[in-house]
Amino acid sequence: MAKIDPIVKIEIDPRRPVPEICAVISAIMPYHPGQETAILQGVQDAIGNRLEQLKGDEQSG
Repeated sequence: MAKIDPIVKIEIDPRRPVPEICAVISAIMPYHPGQETAILQGVQDAIGNRLEQLKGDEQSG
């Protein structure tokens, strides 16, 4: 029996972080129809958490 795994392999250019990250998000979305809002909310939450960490680092440093 065939085993089929949907895998996305991605190489990004770290010199262009914003467009590369946006491209990764766009590439993932077709694999999760109907869940785009939840995925984007999760990404937004992760970004918010990281921004809070950075804010705390700036205040203590």
